[in-house]
Amino acid sequence: MHEIQQTVTHYLGLLREEAGVAGGGSAPTAGPGDPAALAELTALTTLYAEQRRARMRGPVDDPTFGGVQWLTLGEFRNRIAGKSLCLIANSQRVGDSSLGKEIDDYDLVVRFNSYRIDPAATGRRTDIHVSIHKHGFNWDQQVDTRLIFGGISGDWKHSLRNRLVPGAQTYLGDESLRWPVRDIGRLGRDVWPSIPTSGFNMLWLLDFLDVSPRLDLIGFDFYESGAYRLPAAMRMPITSVHEYTSEKAWVTATTRAPPASRSRGSASTPPTGRTG
Repeated sequence: MHEIQQTVTHYLGLLREEAGVAGGGSAPTAGPGDPAALAELTALTTLYAEQRRARMRGPVDDPTFGGVQWLTLGEFRNRIAGKSLCLIANSQRVGDSSLGKEIDDYDLVVRFNSYRIDPAATGRRTDIHVSIHKHGFNWDQQVDTRLIFGGISGDWKHSLRNRLVPGAQTYLGDESLRWPVRDIGRLGRDVWPSIPTSGFNMLWLLDFLDVSPRLDLIGFDFYESGAYRLPAAMRMPITSVHEYTSEKAWVTATTRAPPASRSRGSASTPPTGRTG
C-alpha cells in the first residue's frame, strides 16, 4: 500500500508539473494550461487529499459496536417469547390518561419514534424503541432493544451509522428485522400499496411471531384524538405517505377490545393463547 501511495503521489506531481501548476497544495495556483484540464486536476488532487486524510486519521467510533448486540429475527422472537407486551401509541388519548402504573407492569413496554414520557400517563419504562430510520427522535434514550425500520437497505445502514448513540441500546435489530411487512410478510404494493408505519410494522411482526401470552395496544386511535409526541416532533405534520384507514381496518379485524378498555383506546390480539 505504501508503494502505491508513493506512485500516485509521484504521478500527480508529474501531472501538476505538466499543467504548469506551482506548489504542492491540493488546489493549483494561477498558471498556464487548459482551464478544463486544470479543473480536472484540481478535482483529482482534492479527492486524493481526502483519501490520504481518511487513511491517516485515527480510529473513528462506530456506534454499532461497543457493547451492542445484533438481533436476528429468531433471536428477537426468543427474547419476547412468553412475555406480556404493551404497545403505546403516540396519541393524545395516552397523554390524557392515568395508565402509567398499569403500563409499567407489563413485562415489555414498546414505544414508537418520537414518544413522550409523562410517568403518570404513559409510564416510565421503555424496553423496546421502534423507529423509522429517517428521524432521530429518542435514539439517545436508554433502552434494552432498538428496532429501526427502513425500506431501502443503503439508507437504513447510513442512518444506523450516523444516528445510533453508543451505549443507548443493548440489542439492535439486524437487517432481517429491517422492514417486516415487506421483507418478512412479502406484502408487496399490489397487496399493501401504502408505506407501512412503524407501529404497523411492529404490530404485524408481533402477530406473525405469535409468542406472547398477552399483547395489548393502548392509545391506537390513529391520531383521532391528536398526537402526543416530543415538542420538536409536534411541529411536524402527520405524514400523508401512510394510509391509516387500511391499518386501522387491519387492527380492528385482528384485535378485540375488552369492554372495560374501550374508553382508553386499548385492544388485545385475539389468537388462542392471548388474553385481553
